[in-house]
Amino acid sequence: MKNGSTRSFVRNPFAGRARKWADACRRTAFTVSVALLFLGPANAGGAEWPEEVTVVSPAPGTSVHSLLTLMGKLVVKHTPINRWDVQPLGGPEVWLPMMKEERCQFANHAVPDMIRAYQGLGVYERIGATPVRKVAAGHSTMFMFWTTPDRQLDAIEDLRGKRVFVRYKTNPLFLEMAEAQLASAGLGLTDLGSVLPFSNLSVATKALVEGMADAVLFPSVPEAVEEINRLTGECRFVPLTLQQSRYVAERLRGYAVEDVPARDPRVGNRTPVSNALVYRNAMFGSPTLDPEVVYGVVKAIFDHPAEMRGAHPLAPFWTLDYRPVALSVPYHEGAVRYFREKGLWTSAAQAHQERMISRRRSN
Repeated sequence: MKNGSTRSFVRNPFAGRARKWADACRRTAFTVSVALLFLGPANAGGAEWPEEVTVVSPAPGTSVHSLLTLMGKLVVKHTPINRWDVQPLGGPEVWLPMMKEERCQFANHAVPDMIRAYQGLGVYERIGATPVRKVAAGHSTMFMFWTTPDRQLDAIEDLRGKRVFVRYKTNPLFLEMAEAQLASAGLGLTDLGSVLPFSNLSVATKALVEGMADAVLFPSVPEAVEEINRLTGECRFVPLTLQQSRYVAERLRGYAVEDVPARDPRVGNRTPVSNALVYRNAMFGSPTLDPEVVYGVVKAIFDHPAEMRGAHPLAPFWTLDYRPVALSVPYHEGAVRYFREKGLWTSAAQAHQERMISRRRSN
């Protein structure tokens, strides 16, 4: 007691416990706040971000496979996705059922083939029309007959009586393209000496290099072309006239005619190729994917071109400068949102989108 005060203090037996409880609550609140700060992007907009995604490429060791792997580094760095697993499993006949069963989320493939898959045409009749969505379009690929200088195949007509690889397992695009190019010169498959089947490119190119075949029909794979360049002096492509190329492009949807310069990174060619038939490659995804996730994936890839520049020869063709909006099957709404923000989604694109979706609904 001080100054004569008679007041006394009684110790509260619960005061210590109350202080400890308050301190614990403050620590918990701080921990939760920090956790929400870090987890916020993963739950932005209520998105259901997957821990990992499976992405299907056509084949191992190809440009597309390594390019998708590079893209995955950007996705993992700039989104809540922790793993981007690229699986070299083949074409849509494999991954469309996987996508339907949610065993893969994205895949890369040729635009012409996906037009037919979307409509359930050709080989896709037994699968049925598939409501797949495009995520983004990228590099073009040349689809021509490969040969070597010693075969002296200077025109499509020169394939008459030759041994040619054209029947590629599970992919009807090859026979259709062979028939169209031959028909542009008044020929058919029966005019070839041998119509050879194959299940992978390495088998066909080995036969070409060793003189067991005269030509191979295959989309451009720079690594394989450069290997033939090294072994034979040059991988050449059986030329088409402008009239012949236009004949093919008018009959097969999704193709264009383009002059390919020498040493084009999409091809690996040593000399220019005039009147080449080309198609676009694109990334596709399931329509059931959360739009926020697709938006984030597209943004991660296209907002960081400097991080891909120089890392892969095809990287410049997966930028906003290289027409990522190429009309064919409908785009995923998450991708539409991104390209609209960038001023690349036009009224024509929206009209095409609505028309394609409406057609499928009416089938």
